[in-house]
Amino acid sequence: MLEENVFRRRLDEIRNLVQRKNADFAFITPSPNYQYLTGYAYEMHERLVALLVRPDDDPCIIVPAFETSDHARNTWIREIVPWNEDENPYNIIADFIGKRTDGVRVLLDDTLPLGIFRRLAQKLGGIDHFDSLTPYLERMRQVKSNDEIKLMKEAGKIIDKAVMNAFQQASVGMTELEVRQVVLNEIACHGASQTFAAIQFDKNTALPHARSGDSELRPGNMVLMDCGCTIAGYHTDMTRVGVVGEPTDEQKRIHSIVLHALETAIERIGPGTACGAADGFARKVIQEAGYGEYFTHRLGHGIGLEVHEPPYLVRGNSQVLEQGMTHSIEPGIYLEGKFGVRIEDLAAITSDGLEVLTYSPKDLFIIDIR
Repeated sequence: MLEENVFRRRLDEIRNLVQRKNADFAFITPSPNYQYLTGYAYEMHERLVALLVRPDDDPCIIVPAFETSDHARNTWIREIVPWNEDENPYNIIADFIGKRTDGVRVLLDDTLPLGIFRRLAQKLGGIDHFDSLTPYLERMRQVKSNDEIKLMKEAGKIIDKAVMNAFQQASVGMTELEVRQVVLNEIACHGASQTFAAIQFDKNTALPHARSGDSELRPGNMVLMDCGCTIAGYHTDMTRVGVVGEPTDEQKRIHSIVLHALETAIERIGPGTACGAADGFARKVIQEAGYGEYFTHRLGHGIGLEVHEPPYLVRGNSQVLEQGMTHSIEPGIYLEGKFGVRIEDLAAITSDGLEVLTYSPKDLFIIDIR
């Protein structure tokens, strides 16, 4: 977890927002934004867990009584307010907020479940006005501190080891799911949290979001590994490709084009670059090579506490990249029915360019036929 003062500064910004908006409180249930403020990546089920931020008091977390100790160990917030199984937690919230003669004003996260909103409004006697916290938190989260980027670098080094080991262990006859398990095991062995490992063989490599399955590795197959993990909740995301045995001329040509598109984008993206322009740097390379229609998705997406978050490097997006923003760069060419190539790095915008936070070689990895 990051230092406590980091979370206190974040919380102070939300408390100030509550004051500026003349709201009675901010109400956030477990989500990436909850994690950003509390430090705890908690998964809520049917029992209510919520962070309350009031304008003139310390923050508190409402939790089931039997989970009090768990929360106390995983968050910097001192005031943990338990509720018992035979109690209504919304009564506790109403007591904290107190009676209002002019209606309740609340700031909410966009991920708040509708059922919780309805029960909260009912217990408070209605909500006179609500506004979204999400744009403010998204803006805060987009620019990472050096400490956040350091965590992402650590995750990048681990996914590097996991993917390279999987390429080295891959052999004819193994299934996509078996190779996927190699990646996941390596992630766990190096102390990171498993998030995803998309392993695709042969024609599946031409489907950007194909699920790993029982397809067996055969000579001549392209192999695509799109994998990630987290350290202290911060994600990495990297894609590399290989081939079983000697690649064909077409496989080498497509890989070369995609690699050139990636390298061009890395060279040209920096602070002040519009997201749409960043997409265009790589897209132009692929279009001029005659494969523009086969690059079917955006160039990249922000990465942090979520593997997909703003900013989005997509055509038409005028948002300007700033120092401290972190995002993927992942051009691809997908020839359905044949094979696809995508090469992906994670990058952080610096004062004068960008720094790549994923470390594996980008060459076409040759898997021995054995």
